[in-house]
Amino acid sequence: MLKVHKPGSIAPPFSTYSPGMEVPAEARWLYISGQVGVEPDGSIPEDAEAQMESVWRNLLAILGSAGMGPHDLVKVNGYITRAEDVGLYRQVRERMIPGAEPASTLVVVTALAQPEWVVEIEAIAAAA
Repeated sequence: MLKVHKPGSIAPPFSTYSPGMEVPAEARWLYISGQVGVEPDGSIPEDAEAQMESVWRNLLAILGSAGMGPHDLVKVNGYITRAEDVGLYRQVRERMIPGAEPASTLVVVTALAQPEWVVEIEAIAAAA
């Protein structure tokens, strides 16, 4: 249903994502607010990898509640607070949503809303 756009006239993606995604007119849209690494019990994992995994579990739970999955992701925006976590962010994303290649942006920011948060991810999904 989603159409990937990877023109050969531009540089290839740096990781597993698509430069462009096209959604058909009849699709249902789901906008997912920024998710942070907070567990269901309210605890916040101390290390970056555990927070990233928690974020993806939260995001996947929201997708599931809408009857959607990782392959329905159209766009993902990731925000991390440490440049040294770029590689880790990509590894965790590929492990948590294997085979999905949504359009993607990753930004290193000075801080998030809570000082203990090191990652936040927001997303847009679409399905028939």
